[in-house]
Amino acid sequence: MNSDFADVEASLNQLRWDYAQGCGSDLEDPGLPTTERDTVAEIRSRLRALFANRDLQVHCEVKPASSQDTQPDELKTLPRVDVVVLTERDGASWLSSAKTLQDRYKKGAIEARFASVPVKFFHTAIEAKIQSGVPDAKKDIDTLAFIRRSNSECNCFFVLLNARGRPRDHRAIAAYGHERDITVIEYTAQVRD
Repeated sequence: MNSDFADVEASLNQLRWDYAQGCGSDLEDPGLPTTERDTVAEIRSRLRALFANRDLQVHCEVKPASSQDTQPDELKTLPRVDVVVLTERDGASWLSSAKTLQDRYKKGAIEARFASVPVKFFHTAIEAKIQSGVPDAKKDIDTLAFIRRSNSECNCFFVLLNARGRPRDHRAIAAYGHERDITVIEYTAQVRD
């Protein structure tokens, strides 16, 4: 992790608190995130505000390439990480590296996205879920664990906001995150399994 870990964690905990305020008891706030994309958009917005005066860029659905030499066949199989904060490293540009990776697809100028970025440029990686499916959550946590192993400076978080989730599922997900050294921020309003 890096020196911004506590600030990112505080921002995500504030999101959790805001979500809980609208979901607890019989309260239902129609303005709260109701889809995973809503949650991802909210996280991105909060991180952009947090890092507004810094040379860090916040993007969604970035693929963590193991290196700049990753080949197209492998790039096509990489998972997408919901929210990633990117930074320059050792005088190298993440955008330049992403363009190099994209050029390997040999699509020329017809495709403008640069979805694959070498993991060494990851400052923070966040996976978000609104469903408490343990197998899917474990896959996302495993992706974050790969990023952490590849770049120990990267802050990694798994955010699960499901007011209707089963507590036993949330406990299982949190325990798995702990085993994999991934910070889990979760909320469920349910009190019974």
